[in-house]
Amino acid sequence: MLRSGLFLAVVMLASPIVQAQISATQQQPALPLAAALQQLAVRHNLSIVFDAEIVKDKQASPLSENLSIREALDTLLNGSGLQAKEIAPGRYSIVKATTGAMQQTLPEMTVTGASDPDSPYSTQYKVPDTTTATRTKTPIMETPMSIQVVPKSVMNDQQAITLEQSLSNVSGVFPGLGFNGVETFNLRGFNTWDYYRNGVRFQSALSQTGNREVANLERIEVLKGPASILFGRIEPGGMINLVPKTPQATPYYSLQQQFGSYNLFRTTLDATSSLNQDNSLLYRLNFAYDNEGSFREFVNSHHFFVAPVLQWRISDRTQITAEMEYKTGKYAHDYGFPAIGNRPANLPVNRQLGESFNSAKFDEITAGFHWSHAFNDNWEIKHRFYLQHTDEDDNVALPLELRADNRTLDRFFAGFRNNKIETYTTNVDLTGHIDTWGIKHTLLMGGDYYNFRNHGLMIDNFNFPSIDIFNPAHSGVAVRDPADDIPYDTKEDWFGLYFQDQIKLPYNVHVLAGFRYDNAEIKDNISGRESAQDRISPRVGVLWQPIPALSFYGNYVENFGAPNLYGSGLDGQPLPAETAQQWEAGVKTEFFDGRLSATLAWFQLTKQNIATLHPDPQLALQRISVLTGEARNEGIELDITGELLPGWQVIANYAYINSEVTKTNDNTLGNRFPNVPEHAGNIWTTYAFQNETLRGLKVGGGVTLRGKREGNLENDYQMPGYAVFNLMTSYGMKVGKTRVTAQLNVNNLFNEEYFPSSGGFGRTRIAVGTPRVFLGSLRVEY
Repeated sequence: MLRSGLFLAVVMLASPIVQAQISATQQQPALPLAAALQQLAVRHNLSIVFDAEIVKDKQASPLSENLSIREALDTLLNGSGLQAKEIAPGRYSIVKATTGAMQQTLPEMTVTGASDPDSPYSTQYKVPDTTTATRTKTPIMETPMSIQVVPKSVMNDQQAITLEQSLSNVSGVFPGLGFNGVETFNLRGFNTWDYYRNGVRFQSALSQTGNREVANLERIEVLKGPASILFGRIEPGGMINLVPKTPQATPYYSLQQQFGSYNLFRTTLDATSSLNQDNSLLYRLNFAYDNEGSFREFVNSHHFFVAPVLQWRISDRTQITAEMEYKTGKYAHDYGFPAIGNRPANLPVNRQLGESFNSAKFDEITAGFHWSHAFNDNWEIKHRFYLQHTDEDDNVALPLELRADNRTLDRFFAGFRNNKIETYTTNVDLTGHIDTWGIKHTLLMGGDYYNFRNHGLMIDNFNFPSIDIFNPAHSGVAVRDPADDIPYDTKEDWFGLYFQDQIKLPYNVHVLAGFRYDNAEIKDNISGRESAQDRISPRVGVLWQPIPALSFYGNYVENFGAPNLYGSGLDGQPLPAETAQQWEAGVKTEFFDGRLSATLAWFQLTKQNIATLHPDPQLALQRISVLTGEARNEGIELDITGELLPGWQVIANYAYINSEVTKTNDNTLGNRFPNVPEHAGNIWTTYAFQNETLRGLKVGGGVTLRGKREGNLENDYQMPGYAVFNLMTSYGMKVGKTRVTAQLNVNNLFNEEYFPSSGGFGRTRIAVGTPRVFLGSLRVEY
């Protein structure tokens, strides 16, 4: 394994015509030696390894034109007291020069196929460590929880432009109740409406405007199971944490143009560099313009997105980063098909049962800053602050109920006026490393505060015309009934305090223990309810790593979940919040000198305090509820990620989930939760040719498999299982100092008709899967 002090610049696609030469301008600006070596490696398909200390504060000599790789290395190292030794074809080690010979090089096996996963040129699927599970940078092999990562290299190969496409690469994660422009997901059997950005919560159910833009994402980290101990109130299945791209000192510029089926036109830009000589002021800018139609009638969307980031490295110990995201545009509402009998209605896939006015216009801005300061080598403080503001108006004709004739769909008109969301959130973390009697501790102490408000006017008309699903006649007119208008104002205010200790014991035993105190208050003017509750939630995990490539782990976690706001007890008071507990055990392993990793996990996750209507019908009509609901999801998950052979990357997963309603007052006892297949899997693999003749060519493909899923909690209709096959190919070449990559993806190769998810309630909202799609792109990098 490489030490943390190593930098590695790695292999990228390059034209065989230019492999033996380096094209450069007569007078390049001076660069730090580390950055110059990294640029040389990524441009010319090399692997270069060096100790960070021996190149520190050294500058690279300028390159002239038409140098061989050996000449270029010698030129860059001229006057540095260093030399380059070729340890294998295309692989070099930088060492201190000695008289007549060079010092011993680093072990060859530590550099094979490796790369910095945060490098813009990285093609690696495996990410060695994360911060989501612990709020500290911890190797995945030492984390006693199941956590999976989808890096941008996977998203690039798949040309994934939505979270749904990206998260099919993670076991136990499925599309949820995704309507009204909201992406929701089912994790370990439980639906979640929220996502996190750098560990900061955003309520997608109310604040998301169409598909979340992914152009500025470095990776997506998914923590399985309850996460409320560090991140507050959340559904127990897990959390999705989006990690944005960060500024880099090495200049990088990328422009990509994508085009595809159904009039898809998408342009993205990524630029990062230093703004001054000493690399203390860095920036990154991501931009996206997306305009796309659909195979579905009346469905189209467009948006503009920009995300600037500015980072000031005040010293080696202190830095501050300011960032912003702005998105504006329009998206369409689409509620899919109703069910007839126990299956989705047999209709043409393009059939639209809404209206042409089903759309929303929006403006969304997220802004904030975060800073950190290391007091010394052992103690560091971090602080984040973000605000989010969304302004949205929409009109939509929604399905209500399919009549007994199985062809007439009753509908109603609804929409929002001046739907505004304002979120303020902040957190402070203090991290310390201490030793007690030879035992190492990593301590985390922190707190967070979250303030959310959503207000506006809901408009309705329940006398809206019905539609014949087999012979639709669209009215095309949005008619509002002011008598049905409802003003709303929801407020949420909570704070939390948390403590965690990561303990490293002898014999490579790792213990993680911690707890969190939450105090949450919610007010809602529609229901007239207020909920103010607090709770302490513990977490403990143990991991044993007998050898570096093998870890056994287990954990027990409790969760502070969603409030039971819409309903009250017999005393008229709000009901306590939902809670959950998880037991988990698993094994993690690495193969091929750490290039390939696998996680096998067993879990049992139980959620209780689910509000159900009172068994007395008269009390149920008054919305009197009791906390008799309980559900349990248990199963096995397998995730495999990494490199099988040089150039051969793979990411694969499998999940078995036994889902069951274990306590309830109605006829759903023993039923499965909706949108949860019993068996599901996914595999995706690519191969970048390594020989000189085909160098630059990459091919790949995969398949997504889903078993039969229940469409609602009553389990009275099902969505059939499906298999969707996808392919890709790309070719990269050098044109001067620029890398040009052309790529083609084909999704749903065999044009499978499928239904990825349902609304989870009722029988009228079943999402329709996308038919065969061709997606091409041309990317220019410099």
